[in-house]
Amino acid sequence: MSEFLIREAVDADGPALSRLIADARASGGEALAPPEDAAFEQPARYFEERGGRLWLVMRDGTAVGSFGLIAHDERAEFELAMICLEPAARGQGLAAALLAGANAFAAASGAIRLSVWVDVAAEDLHRFCERHEFLREPGVRARRDGSETLEACFSRPVR
Repeated sequence: MSEFLIREAVDADGPALSRLIADARASGGEALAPPEDAAFEQPARYFEERGGRLWLVMRDGTAVGSFGLIAHDERAEFELAMICLEPAARGQGLAAALLAGANAFAAASGAIRLSVWVDVAAEDLHRFCERHEFLREPGVRARRDGSETLEACFSRPVR
């Protein structure tokens, strides 16, 4: 059985990320899409220019997961983005490891809060948030991609 490797994304990862997110959505899986399609063109630059980072989970040279972090304007809060793990990569602590790395990055950047907007129907992501002590905020919003998807916000302090 091959091992997983977590590494920072590079700009050349755009096509692999696009495939990963598209495959997850096509199979009815749960994935947090990027805030904009431009994130697929130069993913490392996109996240760095927004004060954050994007990490990939690799297995046998193929991206099987992603986890991003973007600073809000005031930089006291970071929003999680582009969260996706293929089903075969779940249940092994990878998402928890990625969250720990994102939390450490946010803490080193002086942030005090992490937030994430999750599709109201994405039950696995809701459970992940709750397991990691994110609290659901009141209300929902419509996703800004023209779909009819509603999202709920979860947040927690940076630790």
